[in-house]
Amino acid sequence: MKIIRALGCLLVYTILTTACSASDEMSGSAPFDAVLIDLFGTDDTGKYLADTKQAAAEIVATCMRDAGFEFRLSPTIETLDPPQRMDIEAARTDGFGIVAGFRFQLSQFDLDPVQLDPNERYLRTLSSAEFSRFFFTLDGAEPEPGQRSEGGCNTQASEEAYADWLRFSEALPNFTAMGEERDTHPDWLAARGEWRRCMLDRGFDYAEPDAIRTDVISRMRDTVNEVYPGGQLPVIEVAGTPTVDAQVDALLDELAQFERAAAVATIACTEPVADQFDAVERLVQQAFVERNQATIDELLAATG
Repeated sequence: MKIIRALGCLLVYTILTTACSASDEMSGSAPFDAVLIDLFGTDDTGKYLADTKQAAAEIVATCMRDAGFEFRLSPTIETLDPPQRMDIEAARTDGFGIVAGFRFQLSQFDLDPVQLDPNERYLRTLSSAEFSRFFFTLDGAEPEPGQRSEGGCNTQASEEAYADWLRFSEALPNFTAMGEERDTHPDWLAARGEWRRCMLDRGFDYAEPDAIRTDVISRMRDTVNEVYPGGQLPVIEVAGTPTVDAQVDALLDELAQFERAAAVATIACTEPVADQFDAVERLVQQAFVERNQATIDELLAATG
């Protein structure tokens, strides 16, 4: 279970597409993961919510067009598909896929500033009255201070696209507590202690695996900000093609070398304790499912 402005948006996608860890590779779904798959078609809630956000955007576009307006969606950012299994060979090639994924996303960046607001040109053609009606249709009436906006295509899209997720999160608001229960389990702590000692022997001082990915992403952000402060993208135009700035590219090469070494060490140190991690994960999830079986059955019935 995986429970995310120009630069910032790309980093969000990077996080989403590199979130799986080596301990997620055990065969068969854990009990609550199986529930998530039945409810949403996947146990990757981050990916599910990203897909739902895109579905909501498409509902907004249809709603606006039905109201007589032209409406274009912002272009989606393509991402590299993460490897189906995090193995030593993948780690030696691309590490966790963080720097490689970031570079790929930069290569997809459109230098045309109009693409950052695809409706800007159309809005300039509207009269004052049409302009007001456009945003009334999109957002509904302006809310009172401190109140949420209601009505409009955005509200309709949110209600439709997120209906299943809202039903789930309202019925099981405590599902995220499984993470704390797992992380404080004696067997989990023992396995993590063994993992950390192994990592220290290899020159990496991290408390747990996710901290490494967080550190790589933080280093990548700092690397870019050294040359392009203020969240600017390190992209220049060369013969009409978006290209990563050469200075940033060289710095990313250095970071990628660190990432690959850290990923290889992570896999090597995780494999000896993977079964222990998996056993605790399944134990905690099974206990949660048993405590909430009636609610889960109601959710599954509503979805079916």
